[in-house]
Amino acid sequence: MNFAGPLRRLYAFIIDLGLIFIVIYTVAPISGDAMFSKEAAPQDLFFFFGYFVIPTTIWGRTPGKWVAGIVVVDSDGRTPGPAAIPREMIGRFVSAIALGLGLAWMVFDPKRQGWHDKIAGTFVVDNPYSGGPQFLRDFFKLGEKTDDDGVESGDDQTPDPDQTTDKKTESGSSGDDQQQNSLEQTPNSEKQGKH
Repeated sequence: MNFAGPLRRLYAFIIDLGLIFIVIYTVAPISGDAMFSKEAAPQDLFFFFGYFVIPTTIWGRTPGKWVAGIVVVDSDGRTPGPAAIPREMIGRFVSAIALGLGLAWMVFDPKRQGWHDKIAGTFVVDNPYSGGPQFLRDFFKLGEKTDDDGVESGDDQTPDPDQTTDKKTESGSSGDDQQQNSLEQTPNSEKQGKH
């Protein structure tokens, strides 16, 4: 597994934080006191549970991780499933209350695990096809043909010179064989004519 570095993970977290602030500042004025206020703690907890725990459980990534091209996996390389619940709820809380030491731990850990990863037995690994630059390159190539489809778009269907040479050689040798057979047959037919 190619473990994701702390900067990629920080980048993913900043994207998640930005999206959360957009939701808060969009929904809070509309909802009154129903969301993101002192009286709305249960609803707010439900929102954060839905944002962090459910996507990590099902897909192994939040929107920020998707954009950063990283994914949470278990020791077998699969999405964490229910292991994401203690990771996101208990592990992050423990990592944060220790003055962030649990989060900073990934800088020194050889497998780039924070305390929340160690608690749940998870790893954060590179997944370029889940997002990031590779995803954008592939996204803009959607309409193009690939080698699997035949010839790439924009290329003419020109024959391979090696194949052409092989075909000429084969046809040349078969032509030579036919010519030699006709020469061998000619004396026989002349002999038959003399008799």
